[in-house]
Amino acid sequence: MIAPRKIIRCLDEHWTVIEQLVERSANGNFSFQDVQHLILRHNNGMSSEQVFREAQRFLQLEILIPLAKSSQLELNRSVLEFAQQLMQEQQLGLATDIESRILELKRLSERMREAAQSRDSSELRRFSRVMDERIREVLKHFGQNESAILSLVERAKADEGKLSLARRYAAVMDAFDDYIDPVLALVDINGPFQKTVSDVEAMLSDLLQIIEVTGTLNTEKETLIQLRTRLIEMNQLGRESLSRCADLLMPLRDELRRNTLLSRNASFLLGQMRKKGIDLTLEPLVPAISSDSQRFSLGSANQITSYMAELCQYEHDAYQLPEEILSNHSMLMQVPELKDVVHKAKALKKLPDLSRWLADSYPELPVDELLFLYQELSRSDELILQHSEHNTELTLNGYKLTLHPFQSSEAGTL
Repeated sequence: MIAPRKIIRCLDEHWTVIEQLVERSANGNFSFQDVQHLILRHNNGMSSEQVFREAQRFLQLEILIPLAKSSQLELNRSVLEFAQQLMQEQQLGLATDIESRILELKRLSERMREAAQSRDSSELRRFSRVMDERIREVLKHFGQNESAILSLVERAKADEGKLSLARRYAAVMDAFDDYIDPVLALVDINGPFQKTVSDVEAMLSDLLQIIEVTGTLNTEKETLIQLRTRLIEMNQLGRESLSRCADLLMPLRDELRRNTLLSRNASFLLGQMRKKGIDLTLEPLVPAISSDSQRFSLGSANQITSYMAELCQYEHDAYQLPEEILSNHSMLMQVPELKDVVHKAKALKKLPDLSRWLADSYPELPVDELLFLYQELSRSDELILQHSEHNTELTLNGYKLTLHPFQSSEAGTL
């Protein structure tokens, strides 16, 4: 067995090398020569033999582990997680990691209820410890994912020269698709997270009330109080962490939405130019500006001579002008202002389905713009909305959406 003090001492002596190896681990493995080069870079006074011994020391202490059937190396997983925790360089996890532990909490709560009914204090204590550990793991996942998203945003904003715009957008959208959106569905009021937290909290409160009334299992009262407090804290801290993550990624996502709309309008305008010609397309958009001084100005003698010579050699070329294409649609896509949409919604006396009302009111609007308006209206303080108990299905521009729509309150007024 390797002495822990030797590992800690080696990490302390070569921490700068460990930091470089943690960064390289995100891109793949590395060779023994790469480790030697890093040691020599941070320790200029070492000889080649000393550098080799220090690199060999990493292998002996199992800080570095060789890959199977390869000469390449990788950091020990325990050392990598320890270093990432200290450096705040965690990788973004998945919503399923949190969901699996929430489902485990639900299973353990049923086992704890059975142990309390049979007055088994040892089993009750054991399930309390396991549930406390699962709650700590959920909090750890929330913290690590928030740190990973913060690093993602910093990298996207730090150096746009090294990271292309497409890659910045890809990283942001991946974070939304893999973490933000699934966790939002998880912690929704009808989601498994909130339901499990409410059920476990109610179960713990019932057990504490039984203990106060009957006096049985009184030795476990303090443990159950601490477990319920930690459960409530997990619910609050998890929602706050998710809100901060969404606030960090929302500006970049809005930047993507604006650039996507600009590209779509530019493509539409170029298509009109190809069909109708530049003059017919730009004539209603560009104001006609002329100057009398420029209209009646005379050029030099050489310019006039050259111009007259070109007139003598002028030959008419046959050119077929394109036919004008009549269209009832607007030349450029017009996105309604949010305040106008809110005012229009407030004018309605009753709004049974917010999503279907938006689809009927703005049928030519793209799906992403409709979803943006739907999200902003649901958050607006000027509207009194609530979730519908039944889901609805919409088909917008070839996309099929299923959601629990917002609707006006039972009072029937907005």
